[in-house]
Amino acid sequence: MASIIDFVFNRGESKGRLRPIHRNDWAMVVGWWNDPEVRRLFDVHFVNQTFADAEKWFSKAETGEGEQLPRSFVIEVDSKGKWLPVGTAEFYSERPSHKTVEFGFLIGDKNWWGKGIGTETAKRMTKYGLEELGFHRIGAVSAAYNVRSMNALQKAGFQIEGIRKSYVLRDGQYHDQTLMSVVRES
Repeated sequence: MASIIDFVFNRGESKGRLRPIHRNDWAMVVGWWNDPEVRRLFDVHFVNQTFADAEKWFSKAETGEGEQLPRSFVIEVDSKGKWLPVGTAEFYSERPSHKTVEFGFLIGDKNWWGKGIGTETAKRMTKYGLEELGFHRIGAVSAAYNVRSMNALQKAGFQIEGIRKSYVLRDGQYHDQTLMSVVRES
């Protein structure tokens, strides 16, 4: 059973890992959600999120008893020998009978933007989803202006399926949403 997924980012210079999310992470996640620069990158519109909002969102994500493998993770980086949380990654809207799921990730700590963490997270989560969780298709969406997210997903094997025109309202303007997926080769 996978509980921690290790990876290397930024051309092999730094270490990262994905560990299952826990209730004590929620306050930190709410802080990221409420940061206007971070929130701008979401396709959904969060306003003044609370601990209770995080509890609703992630209660379904915590690994319970039995054989359930984790679906939601905290992204951590090794910062001078200490694991520092910098974001989240999760599978959601799972359709077990079809073996499909949606994927999303967030680098909430802006000090770690542009360092390759999103790309490595997308690659590791894609491999985990296809190989360990047995999904046939993993979908993702991104506001068209979130170029870093789209690039990370494409480097992880996602292909653009389509565009939803004027789907995201941000800062008083409508923006397109890009639909992407990766499908397990038969």
